Amino acid sequence: MTKKDMYNPHVPSSKTKGLTEKQIAMLDKHAKTHSKKHIDKMIFVMKKEGKSFTVAHKIALAKIGK
Repeated sequence: MTKKDMYNPHVPSSKTKGLTEKQIAMLDKHAKTHSKKHIDKMIFVMKKEGKSFTVAHKIALAKIGK
């Protein structure tokens, strides 16, 4: 999946710099069912704290909700 193939505006390429292609692809799919705040929190946790996708998701659910 290239950045051109991404369909969700919740996951802009400017915010995902430093994440792996797989993380970006998973976030892109994930953003269909979650709010922008949820996705932003996940990106922050993965980038700044170095957590995995799953851990970032659990943290975002606890702090932000769906």
